[in-house]
Amino acid sequence: MNDNINYEHFKNFWIEQQKTAKHMDREQALEHIKNFIKNHNTCGFATGTGDYIRCTPIEYTFMNDEFWFVSEGGSKFIGLEKNKNVALAIFEYYGDVKDSHGLQVMGKAVLYDRDSDELKQLLAFKGIPYDAMKAAKVEVAVVRVIPEVYEMYDTDFVKAGYDVRQIVRF
Repeated sequence: MNDNINYEHFKNFWIEQQKTAKHMDREQALEHIKNFIKNHNTCGFATGTGDYIRCTPIEYTFMNDEFWFVSEGGSKFIGLEKNKNVALAIFEYYGDVKDSHGLQVMGKAVLYDRDSDELKQLLAFKGIPYDAMKAAKVEVAVVRVIPEVYEMYDTDFVKAGYDVRQIVRF
């Protein structure tokens, strides 16, 4: 493997680009991002610890400005057990450089069991009776992701006169 890559250049590309970027008003960018989130329901959910990483395609619910997942289990819990720092990505089919839409989210995960009030609240939000979940006798965990950073790459920003990439930090 020939590894002559200038990592410093590539690591700093967007940092340097953002220094001269035309930024939207924070609330305007946040509204655009939330609309994008609400118009989708599936993401790549990344967890990891040490040398182990996992990116799971999973359905999410966006409730109270946070991402919520219900899971029966899987390898994502290897990372979640030891590292609550997570990332997720929501994106659309990439067909053209002039029509590209994607969101990266970095945040913290909080986990709850099937008897938690949080699961009851989530099910109520989704219109699913809690008794139906209990009757299923399936062990589930609820993963709540509290966003810390949204990084949206969206060509619609350019059409509105802003930079293609907008970042919102919490």
